[in-house]
Amino acid sequence: MSLAPLYVYIDEGGDFNFSPSGTKVYTITAVITHVPWECLNDISQLRHSILSGVTHPGLLGPDYLERCLSVKFHASEDKQVVRDSFFGIISNMNHDHIAAHSIVVKKNRANPSFREPYKFYSRVTSYLLDYIFKKYEYSKLCIFVDGLPVNKQKDTFLKAMKSEIKAKQPKKDFSVYFPPSNSNAYLQISDYINWAIFKKWECGDTRSYDLIRKFLRAPELDLFSRGDGTEYYQFKK
Repeated sequence: MSLAPLYVYIDEGGDFNFSPSGTKVYTITAVITHVPWECLNDISQLRHSILSGVTHPGLLGPDYLERCLSVKFHASEDKQVVRDSFFGIISNMNHDHIAAHSIVVKKNRANPSFREPYKFYSRVTSYLLDYIFKKYEYSKLCIFVDGLPVNKQKDTFLKAMKSEIKAKQPKKDFSVYFPPSNSNAYLQISDYINWAIFKKWECGDTRSYDLIRKFLRAPELDLFSRGDGTEYYQFKK
């Protein structure tokens, strides 16, 4: 049986503020599929139904619809009724067609030498890709990364990512793309799944996580769980 292309959609959560005022964790999640067209009609129908007022009439103000939802679904900005609807689509996706893998970083355990945004982001992403290389077979790897976190250093990040892939998979064909997330529904799915994981680790909120946990092929990798436990600063309780 011939191999098929593998499509990988990467999204991140948290910030690069390594101090008590920043987020406690940083999460990066890859959504993986061979069939990136599943549910596209459902997603488009939901957006247009909400924008036209057929779904959730009177519950969503025009400013939110124009500023946010007309552009894309985005978990951290969407209203709860919209999140519920979008998570409903995700949770009904075919479990055999979509998988998710996630890495969690407890930021106060990150050595200061590891914190520069480009170095930090590319290193954590490389750990995520390494797992994918070992787990999956494919004819070509197509990686889509939300362009926003890396826009300022996109060329540098792309060079590092290509170098990482070529070192570990020298005979495999691959492409890396940095589209805006509003152009790709699966980047929005990745955003939602990653947001659910982030909420679980940041504040113990598992409401959304319970809806997507079936897609996780392995527990989230807590990157520094096997270290010496050094914490470089403390968060306020």
